[in-house]
Amino acid sequence: MVSEIIDQDEEYEIIPTSPLRRLEKRLERIESGSYSSEISRLIEQVIELIKSNQKIIDSTIKANNDLIAEISKLPKKIDDLILEIREFMKLLKMSAEEEEVSSISKEVMQPLVDKLSELLEQNKKNFETNQAVLTTLGIIEKRLKRLYTPTTSRIQSQMQSQPGY
Repeated sequence: MVSEIIDQDEEYEIIPTSPLRRLEKRLERIESGSYSSEISRLIEQVIELIKSNQKIIDSTIKANNDLIAEISKLPKKIDDLILEIREFMKLLKMSAEEEEVSSISKEVMQPLVDKLSELLEQNKKNFETNQAVLTTLGIIEKRLKRLYTPTTSRIQSQMQSQPGY
């Protein structure tokens, strides 16, 4: 009679009730929100970590911008220095060619002229190196901004999609 009531397609088995009771209690604790305070603390810690990372990134970008601004001033100053050295070289050459300066011969002035020419070449190389550094810093800044922007927006969207937020 009882066997007629039980559907033949359904399976049944006998299992101990203690694991089921533990699962029920665990579900009740989860539903009652005893874990929500732990999750909230974890979320707050993640938010604090994000804020501190934000500050570090902001200060890095600011320092990078300041460095770029200072380095961008260098080409003008180097150009001015090169002009001054050229004018000085012209004066030296003119004075070396003049007959009135008999006590200082061309042979005595030639090492000085050579050294100044060498300095001029070194300044040109420094200028080119500074230009390369400026370009590299610009690239680094763009990469930092690109890395920073998508990561932050993705984390913020994930946090907003969390329930209870």
